[in-house]
Amino acid sequence: MRKASGFVARLTEQDLDVGGHRGGRILLSDYKHMTSSPSLHRLILCIDDAEIALRVRKLLLTGAGYRVLTAPSGEEGLEAFKQNPVELVIADHFLSDKTGAEIAKEMKEFKPEVPILIVSAASEEPDGLEFTDGFLSKGEGPDALLESIARLLPQHNAG
Repeated sequence: MRKASGFVARLTEQDLDVGGHRGGRILLSDYKHMTSSPSLHRLILCIDDAEIALRVRKLLLTGAGYRVLTAPSGEEGLEAFKQNPVELVIADHFLSDKTGAEIAKEMKEFKPEVPILIVSAASEEPDGLEFTDGFLSKGEGPDALLESIARLLPQHNAG
């Protein structure tokens, strides 16, 4: 068992039950950000066609004090975005139905003020991100994601 900053987060196998396949424990590095977020209760929409990625991202963000909606496709993400007071979108770039950049363009037509962060397994920023507000490689880890969110969200308390 690995400890980071004196705190260990554990998921049960039930937390990681994806399509009947059970995973093991996930340890989140540097869990300190999750207990001291100034932006408690902000609503973030996560879009990714990899269910385990959505579950882990939701665990990380809810632990950091955010409310989280998830969508397994670009179309479902767009509907959730239209119907909810989303304050930030985190979208995978390589989705099965469309790219994160395509989703960002459509979302900016409805709510141009909402920041959109594209995440990708690619280490380099893909082309076509002019309608997005940031890019993060999935390999950068949870601390980089939380720092990007803090940078992109407007600095006021939700309530």
